[in-house]
Amino acid sequence: MTYINALKKILQLPRSSGAPTLERMRLLCRYLGDPQKKLKFVHIAGTNGKGSCAAMLDTVLREAGYCTGRFISPYVLDFRERMTVDGEMITHDELCIHASAVFRAMSEMEKDVERAARGERTLFPIPKQMSDGTISASPVQFEVVTAIGFLFFKAHRCDVVVLECGLGGRFDSTNVIDPPMAAVIMKIGLDHTEFLGDTVEKIAAEKCGIIKNGTPEVISCTQLPEVRAVISKTCVRTGSRLTVPLIFDMKLIRASLGGLEFSYRGEVYKTRLAASYQVDNASTVIEICDALSRVGMKIPTRAVKSGIESTVFPARFEVLGASPAVIVDGAHNASGIEALCGSIANIADSIRGKVTFIVGMLNDKGPEKALETFAEFLRTETVRTSSVITIMPENPRAMSAENLASVIRALTFNSVETVAVTERGKEGAKKIISLLCDVGRDDAVIMFGSLYLASEMRDVLRVFLEGREQS
Repeated sequence: MTYINALKKILQLPRSSGAPTLERMRLLCRYLGDPQKKLKFVHIAGTNGKGSCAAMLDTVLREAGYCTGRFISPYVLDFRERMTVDGEMITHDELCIHASAVFRAMSEMEKDVERAARGERTLFPIPKQMSDGTISASPVQFEVVTAIGFLFFKAHRCDVVVLECGLGGRFDSTNVIDPPMAAVIMKIGLDHTEFLGDTVEKIAAEKCGIIKNGTPEVISCTQLPEVRAVISKTCVRTGSRLTVPLIFDMKLIRASLGGLEFSYRGEVYKTRLAASYQVDNASTVIEICDALSRVGMKIPTRAVKSGIESTVFPARFEVLGASPAVIVDGAHNASGIEALCGSIANIADSIRGKVTFIVGMLNDKGPEKALETFAEFLRTETVRTSSVITIMPENPRAMSAENLASVIRALTFNSVETVAVTERGKEGAKKIISLLCDVGRDDAVIMFGSLYLASEMRDVLRVFLEGREQS
């Protein structure tokens, strides 16, 4: 099997299959020899901040001398970003090897489900819901990717795996692991409401599904009071120790396009991640490291500081250029956009000119509600807005550029020039670059709305910057 064929086969799998369940994933892992049981994990759930937390923690643990695995979702630039060991993406060959093993296990599992339905003997016990057809016997895309990750991390004998949930927590494919060394709950807001519930309390309950009996340490970033209550009750029920960063100990010292300097619990830290919300994320990572020290890991302060300072993460308020300022952010829901606006406000003094925004969103992310925060931010005139350019990400769930422009015009009462780029592909890129021709060195271009869009736009904006350097 070639890498292209393996990737094609993975991406052709359905994204979901009926009612949420872990039975299918548990059974698939049995047919693979339960690789996840040979590993230790830090399990991370949440609406926003999971990726940044995972990136910082992974870097800190490597600085402390551990062999680390990291599993993230979604990827930005390359599918192989989903799983790394010691910061290196899974190779094409390794992905083929482990994908082949998973597909073989899937085939045998599906055959055994058919045997169980006929009353015949099987290699492992088949859950009745699968043998009677109530639950599909065919693993979905994320289950297969997660299984590949488990095999990859086991093959490299990782000391610890930083494991990010894909969707939710309770029924997330990653939640087949035994109690982790630490469970982490990052910022919770309204997202994926069709799957997780329509209130933050319901969503928090789903995310807290990763907190199992026997989980010694639970760390949560700062949360809404109603979310904090759900997390606290879960920890009482499971007997887990809960740690929350002390918000009054967090102090932002300096914010610029080059990153942040902040203090927490009397120590000064630096990070190249420029978004103001990274102070909360980094403080959470500091508390995770303390929690891991309590369960036997050795993580010196120098490793924490060095790891946080050296972490890079694409499309999280990523600064591609400084003159003009060009920023790419994957903010796609109300809480993410609110955090983005706060980060822009913190560096507003670095933007002496006007800001051009580029926005593209998916229909299923509730763009109308999410963009209310953006419209309110524009009305504050914290930065001077030149225009808003809307585009359509290359995704079947994307909102059209015209519809998105209409939403923004309605929310801003037509007070901001809004241009819809209806062209796609190379023609769309040319149109965007042409619309940016008047951007000066004191101006800024800020793109947000979707990680899928961030992946596409990074290259377009780099071409724009290269053109400016040559002119």
